[in-house]
Amino acid sequence: MRFYPLIILALSIVIIPSWADDKSDLVPRPMAMGIQYSQLDSAQLADSDLHLAIHRSRLKLPINRYALLGHTFIPHLSYEESVFQVPNPASASSLTLHTIKTPLMFIKKQDNGWLRILNITPSWHTDLKAKDEKSYSLMGLLLWRFRDESSPHSYTFGLGMNRLFGEYKPVPMVAYSYQTSTHTRYDFGFPVTKAEHRFNNSWAAFSAIAPSGGNWRYQTRNEEQRLNLSYKGWNATLGLRRHLWKKVWLTLEVGKSIDRSLDFSNDSIDSQEVKIEDTTIYKISIGLHP
Repeated sequence: MRFYPLIILALSIVIIPSWADDKSDLVPRPMAMGIQYSQLDSAQLADSDLHLAIHRSRLKLPINRYALLGHTFIPHLSYEESVFQVPNPASASSLTLHTIKTPLMFIKKQDNGWLRILNITPSWHTDLKAKDEKSYSLMGLLLWRFRDESSPHSYTFGLGMNRLFGEYKPVPMVAYSYQTSTHTRYDFGFPVTKAEHRFNNSWAAFSAIAPSGGNWRYQTRNEEQRLNLSYKGWNATLGLRRHLWKKVWLTLEVGKSIDRSLDFSNDSIDSQEVKIEDTTIYKISIGLHP
């Protein structure tokens, strides 16, 4: 992990307790704040002797929570570093790319069981040298969620604008969730499907399948041109969580990264997609799961 994990971990430990109030029997929700490191083992590029390994580090940090015009407003800071270890058109053996985002989340809860979530996310996808307009994007999502408080069923639908599938494009989002008990939850949907069970106050396990991708702008070492790198794939994983305190969990995941491809291009030629063999993925994270 390359962005000084001990400093970030210390920062998270200071901030998290003020956000966390534990309900010991509930299935933990997705991580709202924390740090994560993932490693994808080296795998061969199609029709080539080259291999690709990917290392990704991520920080997710809500800044605060405010009441604003009848909404709950939560600004965030998100940083991700992705290291692609493979020769590229500039003959480098490793390429480090960064994603810096400032998600601005607006949540509106209504009395009839509906919840509306609007997330506006200015973002920068770059090697820190490429600073043209193609390295910036305005991502986000608009979701509606319905749940009757007396029912274990909930429904979510909406639309996101992101780079999950290697391109900057709209992505439909839909999910049906079934809370069979306080200990077990199923989420069936697109782009994420997941099942999780909490055994006791200390341990939980889950399985999930979700997309993993991105699109970045970078500058060649001789600074003669700017190129685009696009990556996409799906991660199917099994995970184990260890409860640390309040709503803070340590999570370990292992699984397969499948249906993967890599794409280099510039502004004057069409891109050519290269398939990548399936590989093993490992993840470790520590953070707040509200």
